[in-house]
Amino acid sequence: MNIIKRFRKNNGRDDLARSGDSGLPAFRQEMSDAFERVRKFFGEPWSFAAEFAPWPAIDINEDEKSLALRVDVPGISAKDIEVDVSGNLLTVRGSREEEKRSKSGGISRHERHTGSFLRTITLPTYVDSGKLDAKYDKGVLTITAPKIPGAGPKRVPVKTE
Repeated sequence: MNIIKRFRKNNGRDDLARSGDSGLPAFRQEMSDAFERVRKFFGEPWSFAAEFAPWPAIDINEDEKSLALRVDVPGISAKDIEVDVSGNLLTVRGSREEEKRSKSGGISRHERHTGSFLRTITLPTYVDSGKLDAKYDKGVLTITAPKIPGAGPKRVPVKTE
């Protein structure tokens, strides 16, 4: 792959592009074509990373009163999700079975995760793990844990000498 635009003359000799012609559109197209060839040969770029990414995705938000975890579990019913707490370890587990496919059509792409999952989160010591609340709505499991009053992190002032 050349990154310098060349013009092919009738005698088969290449000349560099004239000054003022940046060649960027051609370079951009060459790069796009190269990535497309790699994608066709190896599959989607970065698809291997999905195999190692934690599933399901979890967002953790904290405010003055509580810690809230939002767990994306679409396609899973609430009865198939377990939430356990042991000390300061919160464990969310469940499973999503693969749907039955019709024999008439094939699948050209499969991105949805299926199978079982288990995620364990270490809760901060200033969270009351005995008062967890878990609610499931529209594919999102929301777990809230209230903070213990006065037990949160404390800021230590930095002094100069």
